[in-house]
Amino acid sequence: MELVKRLYLRVYLLAMTLYVFLNKGVAYTYLVEALWLFGILLLLMDRKKAELVWNKKTKLILFFIIISCIYILRGFSKYNIIDLIRDSFIFQYGWFVFILFLFKDKLEHIWESLFFIYKWFPFVALLNFILQYFVPFFETVTPFGGIPILLYKNGDMGVQLLISTLLLLYTFENKTLKWRVLLSLVIALDFLILASYSRSGIVSFLASMLCFIYFNMDIQLQSRIRLLIKYLPVILLIVTPIYINIKVAENFQGRSVGFEQIKNNFSSIVGGTTDATSEDNVVWRLVWWAKIIDYSFSSPNFFIGKGLGMNLATDDDIITLDDSLRSPHNFHLNIMARFGVLLFLIWTYFLVQILKPIFKKQLVGKRLLIGCILVAFLINASFDVFLEGPMGAFPFWTWVGLYLLTEDQAELVEPIAKANLEN
Repeated sequence: MELVKRLYLRVYLLAMTLYVFLNKGVAYTYLVEALWLFGILLLLMDRKKAELVWNKKTKLILFFIIISCIYILRGFSKYNIIDLIRDSFIFQYGWFVFILFLFKDKLEHIWESLFFIYKWFPFVALLNFILQYFVPFFETVTPFGGIPILLYKNGDMGVQLLISTLLLLYTFENKTLKWRVLLSLVIALDFLILASYSRSGIVSFLASMLCFIYFNMDIQLQSRIRLLIKYLPVILLIVTPIYINIKVAENFQGRSVGFEQIKNNFSSIVGGTTDATSEDNVVWRLVWWAKIIDYSFSSPNFFIGKGLGMNLATDDDIITLDDSLRSPHNFHLNIMARFGVLLFLIWTYFLVQILKPIFKKQLVGKRLLIGCILVAFLINASFDVFLEGPMGAFPFWTWVGLYLLTEDQAELVEPIAKANLEN
């Protein structure tokens, strides 16, 4: 059994590497779904030795999983079974939390592997951009499901770049000066490119970074943050000439690299854009979200929602350019539409339980780090179809599992944090 578990963990970390580095390009390998299935089987076979973290949060995750199974049965006679199962993964990916509990004794190895993955991610993201926009050949490389191998959702990239930045700050003194400088420059260039293409990526990155800065009480981390802020103008002075000389064609949303596009994106976030494309993109989302809220607060949707299996875009009479779009660009409203307001409120309560220690300044070290990472995931999921698929859900529930695995240390950490706050 131990040999099987070691092999599984290796494949798990390989899958994490592929999904962080390639995103949508490997989504149709179904590697995550295979890991999900074999992980559950492994959990059942090794259930007697598994040290489960059994608290209010894990009970709620199990509750969501059970409810989604019940909803599969509810829609069995109405909809295609594949569509039912696919929609049920809105919660079924939560099994990865319990699967990770099998590897509680391998926590340090998992941490080291994640640090290694995200140390290289900024370079991979920059290479992805170069190959995607300057080497047209890669548009024709579609080994999995007809999706270009380098197709990366920009909002997702914002979340992953945020993780790389936080891990850089966390392991700052473990790296050489040259590596710190190089990594900082690449992250800054990546962010400028990202800011041209994704508003959700901008918000996710900046909001979570500010959250980390404001709620951090670690003196060493505070000094590293001050050092980074001190040299930020120099970093921008170096990467800006490179950025403004990048000339690429507009993407499918009509956006291209440039400070004018960044300005339009920031204006769109605060509601003052003159960019018709950005404005139209905002309007159809708001219309759809308003429609979901409207019918969700009426009977019988208030209690049980519309269920799984149907295409919400078609069912709600929402016309978009993407025929494959099944759910609104908001994970939380997707829950409300499919499961009803009551389950949405329970989901909200779950998020409060997860995030409350951050806002009460009760977290330090890795738990604060993971907490701010989860904030980035949840913000991006509020503006994109993110946690419904493996590209976002697999890393998200992995980080939730790590967050809960480190919760055992919270009773020791919180008094120290409170003492520091009082001083």
